[in-house]
Amino acid sequence: MTTEFQAVQDGINALQSKLGAELKSAIEKFEGQLNEKGNVATEAKDAVRVLSEKFDQQMTELAQKMETAKGGEVSALSAGDAFVKSDEFKALIERKSPTARVEVKNTVLNTSTTTSYPQTNPGIVPGVFKPLTIRDVLPSGTTNAIMVVGTKEATRTNSAAEVEQGGAKAESALTFSQYNVPIETIAHFIKVSNQLLADAPAVVSYIDTFLRYGLDERIDLQLLKGDGTTPNLSGILDAGNFTAFTPTAGANLVESINKAKYALWANGYAPDTVIVNPANWAAMEVLREGAGTGAYLYGAPGTNAGMNPFGVRVVLSSNMTAGQFAIGQFARSSMVWNRQGITVEMGYVNADFTNNLVTIRAECRMGLETRVPGAVLSGAITA
Repeated sequence: MTTEFQAVQDGINALQSKLGAELKSAIEKFEGQLNEKGNVATEAKDAVRVLSEKFDQQMTELAQKMETAKGGEVSALSAGDAFVKSDEFKALIERKSPTARVEVKNTVLNTSTTTSYPQTNPGIVPGVFKPLTIRDVLPSGTTNAIMVVGTKEATRTNSAAEVEQGGAKAESALTFSQYNVPIETIAHFIKVSNQLLADAPAVVSYIDTFLRYGLDERIDLQLLKGDGTTPNLSGILDAGNFTAFTPTAGANLVESINKAKYALWANGYAPDTVIVNPANWAAMEVLREGAGTGAYLYGAPGTNAGMNPFGVRVVLSSNMTAGQFAIGQFARSSMVWNRQGITVEMGYVNADFTNNLVTIRAECRMGLETRVPGAVLSGAITA
């Protein structure tokens, strides 16, 4: 508020107090004569009229000064003008009423002022949706069965050897075993009101997104760490689905990746991906020679060293336990079988209809097949 505006405001308050008291005294005298004699002397009438006109004139002048100080334009009656033009005051002058009571608000309107409306930002500010990566690593297919049954090599004996003419040939051996991949259900739901569905389509769309993401997040965890106990999937790190990696004391992450890569190559597998916790990869990026005083081991900051040490793609997952990693030829070792893709449905459940609630459910049905456990190594980064 400016100094000029405050001065005008103080002047209005002082004038209101002074002229209001004088006008009140004159009206009381006017009413007293009317009650006592049944008529009012000309002197009393003139006093009320003069004070009213004076009040009107000076209040108008001050109101105009106030608008000038505010930079606006007067478009409303002053307090005095509102009083003398009121029906109650006219009735008093015409002796139709013994009193005149008018509530006059000390408010001046400004035509240059526009009504302010709240601003509504479109959409919804989302919560956390962390990156999901494990499913992208694995090949997938579809099935109409409730269980996928397969046969895989259990043991092999390769006795191939050179033989002289007429000599006995060596016998090799292969054994097979059957494996079952149960199709499991992953689901969750949320309840919303009918009014929300009708009135807030953006919120409903966000709920749909949240439900789908919630399933994807759980799937990512199950594909990596599901323990195989129904209704869990049998994930990559479930016992029997990988081969244990033996770390070297003092090894860093890329050194262990190198060791594991060539251990897999020695057994006939060409690893395509290594799954790493983000914290371990972050530590690798800033690891330096000479106890942290020399050059960066994995490329100086600002250079694009990439995330494919020794030609193996790095996939970050917060579901991987810190200090552990898994490397493998995942395109060969595993298969995701989809019985039902992510489906979102709405309906009434129990007392929902009478309570104006709708249940929105998202679910999917799937299983993870591990075909070649030897194609995946997993373990600690360092001993």
